[in-house]
Amino acid sequence: MKRKPSFVLFTLLLVSLLIFTACSKTNSTEESASPEGTQQTDNAAATKAPPKEEEKHEPVTLKLLAWHVGAHQELFDKFHEKYPWITIEVVESGVDKAVAMQAAGDPADLVWISGLSPWLKDGMLEDLTPYIAKDETIQNAKIIDGFLDAFKTPDNKTWAIPYTAISEWIVVNKDLLKKHGMEMPPYDWTYDDMLEMAKKATDPAANEYGISYDALFSQQFSWILPVANGNAQNLRYFNEDLTKNLVDTPGVQADLKWLQELTTKWHVRPTDEEAKKLGWEQANNFLTGKVLFTLGADWVIPGYNEHATFEWDILPLPKGKAKQATVQILGPIGILSASKHKEEAFKWLSFQFELEAQKWNVNNGSSPFVIHPEIDAEIDRTPTWEGKDREVVKMTRTMCCNLPGPTIPGLDFFDANIDLQLYQAMTSGADITSLIPAVEKFNENTLKIRKELGW
Repeated sequence: MKRKPSFVLFTLLLVSLLIFTACSKTNSTEESASPEGTQQTDNAAATKAPPKEEEKHEPVTLKLLAWHVGAHQELFDKFHEKYPWITIEVVESGVDKAVAMQAAGDPADLVWISGLSPWLKDGMLEDLTPYIAKDETIQNAKIIDGFLDAFKTPDNKTWAIPYTAISEWIVVNKDLLKKHGMEMPPYDWTYDDMLEMAKKATDPAANEYGISYDALFSQQFSWILPVANGNAQNLRYFNEDLTKNLVDTPGVQADLKWLQELTTKWHVRPTDEEAKKLGWEQANNFLTGKVLFTLGADWVIPGYNEHATFEWDILPLPKGKAKQATVQILGPIGILSASKHKEEAFKWLSFQFELEAQKWNVNNGSSPFVIHPEIDAEIDRTPTWEGKDREVVKMTRTMCCNLPGPTIPGLDFFDANIDLQLYQAMTSGADITSLIPAVEKFNENTLKIRKELGW
């Protein structure tokens, strides 16, 4: 917040300015009375630079390979207002599309990325390291630790940077809290606290449960708990440098068992059969008003604000035995090496770190990744979080951990053969040790691809 100068200081400055102006006029009159003074005045006029003309630009259309536009069109429009000669056009995503456009002589410029290895294999991405080093907006911004390097590869190159951040938190039905004589827990609550509260709120006869039945909760919590308990160093059960998946280790196995028992032992979450009878398989069952806790992110806010018939709020995810962790979903974007407009393309990447774009993130429920007083003020006043605990929004954005993905070679195999089965097992009680052979195969394959990439 800028301070207004005091009246006394303002008066002193004004007096000084008047004195300086008077002296300047006196000196100018004295100099013009002599030949030397006249010559200096003439020289100054002769060397005065002409008014600078507004820089002219040829129109540029940046083609962005993406799978969704949605609210981002508003941000594209804000960028266009700042750079009127640059327009962003979204086209179909994918490596094949990029190759086809390049072969046709009309290459794409930007790409949203799910995995780096398919793009790096044929040198399709531009190294962003030198662009970042000379960009004043990024260099002058106070950025959340580790954010900018989230997709840096082991060869110390940055092929993609995050263009968006989405933090996850617990959403609480406050009406159910009151019904069962409970209050909102403190920010440093634990997983044991969550379980005990879920037990109190569970009443199968009334179709009320402590924890929601949905794929997001099952999947994401199975990623988070091993990190919170110190049994994995990265989300998705990975070690520190992402070279090994740890689902086959005793610690991760124990964490997954604890999550399964929310259904199979404590029954604070419905079984698959119960969820089917309730019609909760596809619908967002939190909006029924029958669930105490669910997992939330920016995409649920509009629906909850519009359709919830009960009072709700948010909490940070609980503390584990080692740390308090959440999922930070980062959307990676890169520049195609075949782009004919690389400098303009990087202007879009740089724009994400400006206050205008950061405030747009806040108002859309996403997490700002630049730390600035104006950003905190925007969180405090945005209608998006009206009546909700805005301090949770602020504290969650800096919590561990960024969701790894693009820098994990062979992630498609992991998703299809390990992760899918794991989150299905959370409510079915399936034997998670049966996935160990697939984990071993993945670990062998990911090391092979890393070697091919020179990592």
